[in-house]
Amino acid sequence: MKTKTDQLNTKFQYFNAIRGVTSPREYAKALAVVKKVREEAKVLDTELSSEQLFGLMTAVSNEFNIDSPFKDRGSFHNVFHSTEEFKELTWGDIVTFYENDMENDRKILVPEEVVNEMMKKLSSNKKNILIAEADKFSTSLAEMVSSNKKVKFTLTTDDDFYFKLLHLMFLDEPRVKVEKTSIYKYGFSNEKYDFIFSVPTFGVREKASEDAPFISRDFEMIALENLALHLESEGTLSIVLPIRITFARGRVAELREFVQTMYSLEEIAELPAGIFKNTGIRTYFLTISTGRTEEVTIKELELKEVAGESRLDPKQETFVFDSELTEMGDWNIDRILQSQDEEWVKFMESSIRKQELGTLTTIFRGKAIGKKVPTGNIGVINISNIGEYEVDYSELDYIEEEDRKVASYLLKTGDLLIPARGTAIRIAIFEEQSYPVIASSNVIIIRANDGSLSTTYLKIFLDSPLGRKMILARQQGATVMNISYKELNDIEIPLPTIEEQDDIAKEYEHELEIYKDTIYKAEKRWNETIEKLRNKI
Repeated sequence: MKTKTDQLNTKFQYFNAIRGVTSPREYAKALAVVKKVREEAKVLDTELSSEQLFGLMTAVSNEFNIDSPFKDRGSFHNVFHSTEEFKELTWGDIVTFYENDMENDRKILVPEEVVNEMMKKLSSNKKNILIAEADKFSTSLAEMVSSNKKVKFTLTTDDDFYFKLLHLMFLDEPRVKVEKTSIYKYGFSNEKYDFIFSVPTFGVREKASEDAPFISRDFEMIALENLALHLESEGTLSIVLPIRITFARGRVAELREFVQTMYSLEEIAELPAGIFKNTGIRTYFLTISTGRTEEVTIKELELKEVAGESRLDPKQETFVFDSELTEMGDWNIDRILQSQDEEWVKFMESSIRKQELGTLTTIFRGKAIGKKVPTGNIGVINISNIGEYEVDYSELDYIEEEDRKVASYLLKTGDLLIPARGTAIRIAIFEEQSYPVIASSNVIIIRANDGSLSTTYLKIFLDSPLGRKMILARQQGATVMNISYKELNDIEIPLPTIEEQDDIAKEYEHELEIYKDTIYKAEKRWNETIEKLRNKI
């Protein structure tokens, strides 16, 4: 078997030979056509004319059901003859090269670290394995098949060209069956499997039709249900899904209940942010079986370099009882892992008075904004206006609207403003202006219900390491944060007397004024110094 370095060198050698002849999207197809023409020409065992070779190339392209990747006879002949002395490509090489085309199409490819994590779940008694949408596992297929010599594999794809490549790659391997089918269709296979690998399509807006015979219409959720239905009596499904599987309501919640009722949820592991190149969505690795277990392993995985190789290792790990997950009503592992955090445990075990935020405040989202009017009568605070401490009122948008239509959204002094999405958590305190102001729908507002809570004190707590952990445990994005305002209601905060809160708030406000004044004076002095020095030049 070729090493990774050999494969890489071969890839660059061939890609250099066809560069400029066809587009990068067509490299794998062009090389597949050249290889097949060369194989068929050898079988004919006769010297073919230039015209005959070109005709054979056209026939092979038709056989692959693709348009000819070569614009004319000359370009094909240049590549065909210039690569004759190169190390011969295998069909496995071309399958791997096809990854380039997939990356260009922004399709999900499964990194080796995730494949290795999935392989850890593959026990020796698994003899019939399905690799769903095998095109996503291209770089690992040869190793997966060769390292499990007593196993029968079924590889699926709905890509016609890739189906033909896989067929050629495993032509002499009777243990491997290749099927052109879609895992998003009911009855995609007549078989059941001991083990299933899957990283289904996610993050797309398109949904299956209403008459699809599945609980959810989202493609990734269809894959979960459909593949689980194809497990043998002691089968295991190893699948990667977006974060929505852990918290979404409606049909997704029904699917979670279906999985917990009909199957055994063995493990939920959060994958590192950005592990999949073409998406920033938070992803989770789930292990589901047809057996029974009382405990569910909960993990947060991180990438580590060990002996020059990258691998996934647990950053945090614990377990919960299946009945506890059922009681929770979701699979929010952030909340579960938070309960194991040393600082959080210390806080929860302390005698400090605590109370849920939702009992002390009203938490709501701002208003969806229509057309902006520079001379409008209502100011609008967007995420960009929220600073670390205060709101920048100088850059607000404005809308023209009747006061009664925005009355329930009007902000009051002391309201806390938090971006509902973005790349960073910032919390600012609103101060009433000489004109009415509302927040946009991308902003969460926390308003104290009465005099028992100082929102300045609340900001100080939420800005603390423990407070940030509590917020992050309820955010749903990965590289882009997405906080559900409803999830903030059950955060427990320390609640000293209002007098103690006010003392903390007053000291904060006093020191903040000193800080701002110091910064202002330092910047003023610096600017004056620079201007003075420039005038000396």
